[in-house]
This record gives sequence, C-alpha cells and structure tokens, in this order.
Amino acid sequence: MAKTRPILTPPVQVSHLYYRLTRVLVWSGITRYFRIRGLDGFDSLPKPGTSAIFISNHQNGMMDPMPICAFIPQQMHYLTRADVFWNPVFRHFLFGWNQMPVYRQRDRLADLRHRNDIIFDVCVDRMEAGAAMALFPEGNHNPFPSLRPLKGGLAEMLARGGRKHEDLRDIQLIPIGLDYEHYADWRRQLRVRAGTPIPYADCLKEDGTMDKVAFHDRVSTALKKVMVDIQPTEAQQIFHDGVRARRTTELDAQAWEEIPATLEAWRKRWSDDPAWAARVTEAHRAWQSTQQAQPAPGRPEAWGQGPEDVRARRWWVRLLNPLARLAHLPTWPIAALIRQRVKKNVRKLEFVSTMRMGFAMVFFPLVWLIESALAGALAPEGWAVVAAAGMWVWGNVGSRLFGRFNDAMHILRDAEEGQAFWHDPKHSEVRQAWQNYLDALK
Repeated sequence: MAKTRPILTPPVQVSHLYYRLTRVLVWSGITRYFRIRGLDGFDSLPKPGTSAIFISNHQNGMMDPMPICAFIPQQMHYLTRADVFWNPVFRHFLFGWNQMPVYRQRDRLADLRHRNDIIFDVCVDRMEAGAAMALFPEGNHNPFPSLRPLKGGLAEMLARGGRKHEDLRDIQLIPIGLDYEHYADWRRQLRVRAGTPIPYADCLKEDGTMDKVAFHDRVSTALKKVMVDIQPTEAQQIFHDGVRARRTTELDAQAWEEIPATLEAWRKRWSDDPAWAARVTEAHRAWQSTQQAQPAPGRPEAWGQGPEDVRARRWWVRLLNPLARLAHLPTWPIAALIRQRVKKNVRKLEFVSTMRMGFAMVFFPLVWLIESALAGALAPEGWAVVAAAGMWVWGNVGSRLFGRFNDAMHILRDAEEGQAFWHDPKHSEVRQAWQNYLDALK
C-alpha cells in the first residue's frame, strides 16, 4: 500500500552556514581517522562558485562523501535517501548541510516520479546559481574496489539542466577516485584522485534527452582512470591480492598511470585467454591453501612484489610508545568507548569507519572542552586560563601525535613482517606460492 508523506521542496541555495561550520569537523575527523597520502589533480579543480558536478566511486558506505566535503573547496550538494527527511528537526539540519531527498521504490510512494522531478529541478536551479553537486552514479555502495553499472540519474540531471538552462549544457563533470588501503581500519592510507572534466555535450540529443549508452561508457572510462576497478566480477577475488601488493594508495600521479592500464589488460586477458585465467586461478588457490596451512606473517601490502619492496625498519619507533600513550591520555577514554560500541553494534564492515569517525568528530571536541573546563576550575588562582588552554592543546594535539605514532607503527609492523616473509626459511613454501601467483599475473 502506498504511503502518504509530505512533498518536500528544498530551498534553492549555493551555500549554508551549517555546512561551513560542520566542514571543519569533517576535515578534522577524516584526517584523524585516515592517513591522507595524496590529493592528486586537485590543483586543476574548478574554482569555488563554479557550477560543477563531482562524481565518485562508492565503496565505503556513508564515509565516501566525507573526503569530497573535506578536501574540495566548494560546498557540495548531495542527494540522500528520503526516509531520513521525514523528521522535521533532522530535515532542518539536512537542508542546512545541502542535502536533498531522493525517493526510491522501497519508499512505496504513489507519486515517486513527481517527487523526484521536484528534487531534480531544485538541483538544476542550484547549479544554475553556482552550486556544485557531488553524486555517486553507481547508486549505492559496494565494499569491493570495482565500478558497477551506472544508474540513470546523472544522465537525467545533466539532460534536464541542458533543457532548462543553456549554460548548463557544458557544466564541468569531474571524476573523483577514492582509493582506500583498508576502508575500515584506523590510520590506514587514503588517496583521492581528481580526473579531467568529462565532455558530454555531444551525447545530448536534439530532443533534449541523453544518449545514456554513450554517456555511461564515457563516464565509466573516466572513473576507471582515477580509481581501482577490478574486473570481471568472477576474477575480482583472484586479482585483488595482486593489486594490494602494488600499494596503489602510495603511488603518485605518474606511477599510478600504469595501474588502470594493468587492470584493463587483466580484464581483457581473462576473457580472451582461458588458459591464462586458469593458471592465475590455480596459482591464487595454491597460494591461499599454502598460506592457510603454514601462515606467514603480514599482508600483501607488507610483502609487496619482491624483497626489494620491504619497508625500511625504524626500530626506534617502539621507544616512543610511552610518550604516545601520554599524548593520547585525554582522548583515550572516549576513543575506547567509541571503538567498543561500534565493534558491538555495527555489523557491516563498510560502516565501521563512518561510525567511528562520526562519533569521534563530535565527541572528541566535547570531551576536550569538558576536560578544559575542569582543568580551569581546579587550577590555582590566576592559572585558570593557562590550565584550560593547556588541556585543550593536550587533547587536540595529543590526538594528532598519537595518530602519527600509529602510522609509524603500521610501517614498522609491515617492515618486520615483510622481512620475515621474504627471508625467514620457515616461510619458504608460502613465499614460493606467492611468487608463483605474482608471476602468473604477468
């Protein structure tokens, strides 16, 4: 049975104070949770105030909009599932964060198409006023690093914009690639790549509609240049470990160029050369079997593609552990509580980082504020301001330093495990199986 809900018409706006204030928290949260390895191509992004649509791969649940919000200067405008807008209080804040509802079949609304027409018209009017949209053309997220078939919403929005406003026929369409080393783990690496604008005016038909086949092919090609896209579906698990060994998050723009070409070559050869596909499959199976029977320490990122890829071992990092713990002391109780609650209540891995970062970017500053107030209240006369400010700096800067320490510990563990993997005689069988798998991929 169709439901009855109010028809929502978001205001036409380019920016909002709520977004501006919240963006500071988002930047703080994402740079504390992930180790940001690079923002490639960002020097060529459109200037703030320029109408544009940024499109991205969608791997990590609700986390994926966060890097776009934090690192792209423009205020972004997003489409969000409609059911979170029914509460008027939530709706007020969501509108302030440039969010607009998009209706899905599961909402069971009889006038669903009419409602989405209203929202798309608002999107177009916002872009005409100078707003920038951020969209995920796959429609929903998939935790595996691959690009799925695109939905029709992006093409419809661009066609609608071209019909309503002539100057929107050549709006800049910018591909963004999000590359997570491990999207759930704290202080793992994240690299964000921005590609060149995608031309699409020639895909607009005379009747004002979009040639979706040609358009989707062009958009997919552009996205694959800035993201890890492992294809075909049946080979994804087999290729994935070989991709991890290439450490894509650590590759600068020049070194990255060979990755999309390699992935496309694998995809094509898998289809064209069944004998090669069978060899790779068997080599991967043999490595996994050997690894399960005789586990070797570490992970593909630690091993790399050969002994020359073993990371430098900075043994002295462990000596900094007491100082790092001391720096983290003001933040430790709330950080431990958040970690414990998320571990208990969040079942899907792709929502772990979103929940941990979301709670942290709200509660960390609140806890530091309370601790600062207590320090000021308990300080000797005349020292209240100094004590309060010192406690705030201790919490804020100490959290950053503890994150950097954990970066160094990740590298040290990788170095030790990589060294053991390639040089310890007891791992010779696993090592040979891993090398056979990498050789099969060549």
